[in-house]
Amino acid sequence: MGLFRGFLAPFRGAIYVARERMWRHLVVPILVNLALGIGTMVAASRFWKQDLAELLAKSPVVGWIFVVVMTVLAGVMLFILLQPLVNAVFCDRLAEAVEKRVRGSAPTVPLLASAGRALAHGLLKLVLYALALGVGLALTALTGVGSLVGIGLGAIFLAYDGFDYPLARRGATFGGKWAYLAKNPGLALGYGLGSYVLYLVPLAFLVAPPFAAVGATLAFLESEPRPKGDATKPAGKPSTATVPEAHNPIDISAS
Repeated sequence: MGLFRGFLAPFRGAIYVARERMWRHLVVPILVNLALGIGTMVAASRFWKQDLAELLAKSPVVGWIFVVVMTVLAGVMLFILLQPLVNAVFCDRLAEAVEKRVRGSAPTVPLLASAGRALAHGLLKLVLYALALGVGLALTALTGVGSLVGIGLGAIFLAYDGFDYPLARRGATFGGKWAYLAKNPGLALGYGLGSYVLYLVPLAFLVAPPFAAVGATLAFLESEPRPKGDATKPAGKPSTATVPEAHNPIDISAS
């Protein structure tokens, strides 16, 4: 059930945004993602044209097929790698607004501490991305299964990016965030695969990051134990009572 629920989470995020009429939160992310998408495709196209120049000269038809396919794949990968950086502020605000609608309130972290921690975690994540990319390329060269490994690793990193928003608001450490994914493997893997599918829908990349962020927030709130006396209210309706901060199910005391 966790795998299936995780897979549907990004699409539930889209439904929630539509149902709650939160479209104004998408205006800036759409413009930013459009610029990022065009930039990554142009960069990927230039790289593969140069890399496959000899094949293009010998067999133009086959060469252009390879250029188009590799450009799309590389462009999508670059977009997935860079979108958390350019969408972070907008997706975080949207995810926080969703949590306030669902729970009535949302935990907050001091601005400077939050910014510093986000920067440190982002750098650590980029190191892991680089290692994963190296492993994928090596496996592709040696065994030919690197693409499957790459999809799996990409799904895991997409899960980290999505659940990072509710976990960061609770002050989770870098290890604490990965610990949450390890404790909910089906939810995390399903969410990552569902996000992959959403990104591959034509033009959905413009809205996929905020939709996925909302879906991860909803899935996290459902998996998080609710404090005693905190009655569940229908999503999207403002609460009339002050809701105590939710219990943090992961260990965030480690540095």
